[in-house]
Amino acid sequence: MSDSATQPHSRGGRWWVLRDLWRLHPPVALMVRATPAACLQTLMTAARPSQQRLHLRDLFAYGRRYYIQPQTDGFRITSDSRRWGMRRNRTTVAATVNGAFSKLGADADAVTVIRLHARARISYMLTGLLIPAFISSIIIYMPWSRLATGALIALLFGLSWVGYRLNAALQATDLIYFVRKALEDLPRADSQELPAGSPDVVAGATNAAFREAWQRFYREQTGGPPADAPDATEPSAHDQPERTPPG
Repeated sequence: MSDSATQPHSRGGRWWVLRDLWRLHPPVALMVRATPAACLQTLMTAARPSQQRLHLRDLFAYGRRYYIQPQTDGFRITSDSRRWGMRRNRTTVAATVNGAFSKLGADADAVTVIRLHARARISYMLTGLLIPAFISSIIIYMPWSRLATGALIALLFGLSWVGYRLNAALQATDLIYFVRKALEDLPRADSQELPAGSPDVVAGATNAAFREAWQRFYREQTGGPPADAPDATEPSAHDQPERTPPG
């Protein structure tokens, strides 16, 4: 399995700020030499603790559990863990990770690309505003200056938002780590790369047609003379100065 963190698209549009607020982790792409059905079955099997998979025991620390929901072209995974000091109470689901499958090749030698996107749950983030809103309803009636009251209210909302977002980001990181660790049991799919001794060119130096086409395209884009025109750096017969014969 090979993985890479993909860069997000250009931040065009007016809603990119909201997208960045909900985005908890950079998008991740994994490549596995298996079919999408085999990848999904491997994830669902790894989500159940078993003594036969002791190499995955660290994924279930602190009573953590994973819940995988199959989708049309992928899956959705969430998790929770046991609250400290409480056996039956479990933490709230703060983040979700959506995985999209892209199959390359036939079933005999298929390569599946899994793209992971993590986001925070809106309901979880909104619950983080309840306590600051309640405290703000009390502070607003205090005999303080408007500047101090506004700064304190903004601080309460800001700290609550940061705390909830960090918790969601930590949960999203654990989910992505689970997917990576579970898919390590499948054969690895390495992307093809040029060998170290290959020249970093598309066409060889003897390909005259490619050179002529490239020169024509370059001159058309830069506004230079066409390919069949004489080189501008060489003076023409009209531009050469007249030579007077020696007396």
